Amino acid sequence: MTATRGYDSVDLDTFSEDSRYKFLTGSVVPRPIALVTTLSETGVLNAAPFSQFVIISVTPPLLGIVAHDATERQVFAAAPGAYKDTVRNILANEEFVINSVSESMALQVQECAHPFPPDVSEVDTVGFHTLPSDLVKPSRIAESQIQFECRLHRTVPFGDGHSKTTLVVGEVVRVHCAEGVLEGHRVIHDALRPLGRIAGRNYCRTADIVSV
Repeated sequence: MTATRGYDSVDLDTFSEDSRYKFLTGSVVPRPIALVTTLSETGVLNAAPFSQFVIISVTPPLLGIVAHDATERQVFAAAPGAYKDTVRNILANEEFVINSVSESMALQVQECAHPFPPDVSEVDTVGFHTLPSDLVKPSRIAESQIQFECRLHRTVPFGDGHSKTTLVVGEVVRVHCAEGVLEGHRVIHDALRPLGRIAGRNYCRTADIVSV
């Protein structure tokens, strides 16, 4: 059967970078949010939200986050095109924690996206609580239901001189699950209540699940 519905063809090259970003992040949805904690070289605990983290490999267990380099709008970056705090900290220490984001964390996670100066801890500013990690130095976010302690596996650069992106791949060396979230090897999603990213300040819940 031939489909009769019409489609709009999109040439991404005709979009500005900002418009291209909004289109891609608005169409590849929902995305799992990672609240990544890292330590600066001066010991400041940084927490930054990433709306796209993925499973790279199961054996070894590898998770990836994607970070765009700083732009002129991020006034506290060393310069446009410099690494953001998270990537700079990971390159320096080779350790980080991916904290899952639940519904109750939405407002604080959104506040963490503000471009704070490197010497200001988002964790303290938005009122998150922390827990010590077992095998890496950056602390975990206590409000998070699942926390993945990671060591840097590799970074992969993308883009060009005007727009650079870094894929950061971490090997999971320890996982922490809040009580009631884990049953054997299965995650109880009613307890996890993950928050998904749509676009801008819009998020989604996973309470309405379709089983087929």
